[in-house]
Amino acid sequence: MGAVMSSTMLNVAIPNIMGSYGIGQDEVHWMSTATLAAMPVMMLMNGWFVTNFGPRNTYVGACLIFCIASLIGQFMTDYYGLVAVRTVQGACTGLLQPLTMTIMFPLFPLHERGKAMGIYGMGFILGPALGPTFGGFIVDHWHWQDVFISSIPLMLVAMVMGLRVLPGRRADLAKVRLNWVSLGLIALAIATFLTAISNLARLGWNSLYVFSLFMTSAGALASFIAVELSTQHPLLQMRLFKIRSFTISVIVGFMFGAGMFGSMYVLPIFTQTVMGYTAFKAGILMMLTGLLMMPVFPFGGRLAQSSRSGLPISFGMLMFGISSLVLAGADTNSTFLFVALWASFGRVGLSIALPSLQTGALRELGPDMLPYGAGTLNFVRMTGAAIGTNVLAIVLDQRLVYHQDYLATTQIESNSSTQAMLSRVGEIMSTHGVSVAEQTPLAMNYLSRVIAAQANSLAFQDGYILLALCFAFAAVSALALAGKSASKQAR
Repeated sequence: MGAVMSSTMLNVAIPNIMGSYGIGQDEVHWMSTATLAAMPVMMLMNGWFVTNFGPRNTYVGACLIFCIASLIGQFMTDYYGLVAVRTVQGACTGLLQPLTMTIMFPLFPLHERGKAMGIYGMGFILGPALGPTFGGFIVDHWHWQDVFISSIPLMLVAMVMGLRVLPGRRADLAKVRLNWVSLGLIALAIATFLTAISNLARLGWNSLYVFSLFMTSAGALASFIAVELSTQHPLLQMRLFKIRSFTISVIVGFMFGAGMFGSMYVLPIFTQTVMGYTAFKAGILMMLTGLLMMPVFPFGGRLAQSSRSGLPISFGMLMFGISSLVLAGADTNSTFLFVALWASFGRVGLSIALPSLQTGALRELGPDMLPYGAGTLNFVRMTGAAIGTNVLAIVLDQRLVYHQDYLATTQIESNSSTQAMLSRVGEIMSTHGVSVAEQTPLAMNYLSRVIAAQANSLAFQDGYILLALCFAFAAVSALALAGKSASKQAR
């Protein structure tokens, strides 16, 4: 929980980071993207770490390295050094998440594993729920870099608990070699793909650099699959994809990650830049939407034990899609209650869908495949999160430019609304003693700020529409789980 909490704490600090380093949306998202890109790569190594070092050593080691990276981040003065720190933290988080799922799942009998995933989901969501609030409080009252060290006490507690509770390495398991070739290929594929997306808005599709990155990513991914099919020590167990329920869950999980983490990136920025909230108020909003998910998770766990696990997933995805569609109509005049209620409606949908998604993916796997299955599911979900966050950030940047250009072209002399606003601004300035010579440039400056604010609002509305479409597609895809795999479970 502490690792995920640290990730979301920094989301409310993004406007401050942009100001501190003098960067825009096209660069600041790399901090979140680096974290989300490192997570899936390490998730694929979950099975290798557990087999070779045991759950306890893996867990404690990841917590320790996370704390060291947090100390370094506290004093980092270079933005790309900060990105490197977030990459290390993302890698540690990538080990911790599937490890927790792998340990919990086999402890419950088959008919209660949906409940297990409900309990796991509560912890998984508590971090993102509390993180923005604590982060917002720190940003408003101290310095945004203090967010880094604030997660250390919780991680130290987790280390102590891990040392006392988690099992050591099983002596009957033979150690396996790390497939460095596969690891390098998948890391290259993800890194080049995300870099290509980031440069796409600035350089365009015709850029040789962007084209080369996409081709490199495609080649690395194809080579990774070829190596995994032929090696005796795969990072990704390709035979898992012969299981229908697992394959469909992985596809839906990709869209789940893209939408969920994309929305967690967008909402705090939207409320601060468009609605004018402080970082703490934005954090309160995020906390409320997250905490409302927790009492729903046990209900989602019970639904996950039903015979048609695809229906809860589809219903939950649809709820989030509706939430995003409604939030696409939010603007500067929207109330806190309106945004909180509809964001909470979507989060409740996620709490219904997540236990069924995880249970549906793992229910047909044997004990020897559970670490690899959990790692693969989380790998795909977090790959979706990295790509979704990156794409959403680029879409926001492009649509902001589009709306600014479009609105600027409408500000002509024959536009009666514009002229009326300028006249009204001039009258207000006259009553405050502003000279006639100064009124026109000041009014035009005010107009440009209004256009920028309106363009920013419209760009975020486009982003929410994209999220709604993503989850609508996920809801339809999830219906494929409501059949064959369920019948197998019944037998």
